[in-house]
Amino acid sequence: MFARGVPFMLVLVASSAMALDTAKLDQWGSLGLEELTSLIDKSSQLKGAVAEALVKINKKADDIRCEGTRFSNRWRHLSGERASPYICNIGDKWLEIRATARVTGRRGRVFETITPEAMKNATDISETNPTWKWTDQDPRATR
Repeated sequence: MFARGVPFMLVLVASSAMALDTAKLDQWGSLGLEELTSLIDKSSQLKGAVAEALVKINKKADDIRCEGTRFSNRWRHLSGERASPYICNIGDKWLEIRATARVTGRRGRVFETITPEAMKNATDISETNPTWKWTDQDPRATR
């Protein structure tokens, strides 16, 4: 039984080790909540919570503006792309969404840290495993 679980555990450990901490990106940029749909849809609980909050204030996703960290122009192929954390003001609450970011380059090469090489060669970002929290205060005030 233990031997079968080892490969699975190795995948879990490797997956988290291959994530880039996008919270360390040095710029922020705006985007619409509707642009986060594919990430939000990865969690039925998050999807339900967002839908409930929108119904409560009688708004649609495209009525809500958010901010996310942004890849600066130093990132050759990712310049302008947004990444978590995302912060959205929905009614009188603030939603902060974080995700595991995987930044890759040619032939699936994974970049785990922000380096000049990553900035030059990274071509794709994917986000999984969204986590979120609701607050009464703007999380940007603590940046």
